[in-house]
Amino acid sequence: MAISAHTRPAAGSGNGHGGSASGEATIGELVATASRDVSLLIRQEVELAKTEMKSAAASAGIGAAFLAVAGILGFFAFFAITIAAGEGLHAAGIGRAYSFLIVTGSYLILAGLLALFAVGRLKKVGPPKRAIQTVKDDVAWIKHPTVAPTTKIESH
Repeated sequence: MAISAHTRPAAGSGNGHGGSASGEATIGELVATASRDVSLLIRQEVELAKTEMKSAAASAGIGAAFLAVAGILGFFAFFAITIAAGEGLHAAGIGRAYSFLIVTGSYLILAGLLALFAVGRLKKVGPPKRAIQTVKDDVAWIKHPTVAPTTKIESH
């Protein structure tokens, strides 16, 4: 980001080229320009953070939805389908207690796999990396305005 100096004729300067005899901007103009540029930079950083957080929130929402589905499946499947499957296995010749134990174990495994998938999605949610990196670059630039940022931002 480069800070540019805008010049305007000062009253009584006589040369018509700027605020001073050499055509350079005044300190007040430079401060105003820097202030405006910093304000614009901060607004842009906030917008970038908002965009990244929306993406992270969507991913967290999907993970939470998977977790909810896993819980609902585990709860309702236990009462509805377990009875039918247990009776079906009993009709096939397996003892009633063993047939219900087999069905219950199957649903617990399914619910566990869904919960693991949901937790994996939720762990992917993190801080807004691009916004943090650009703020660090901006701070580094403010400290040393002649040095360009050296970090590269990974895009997903």
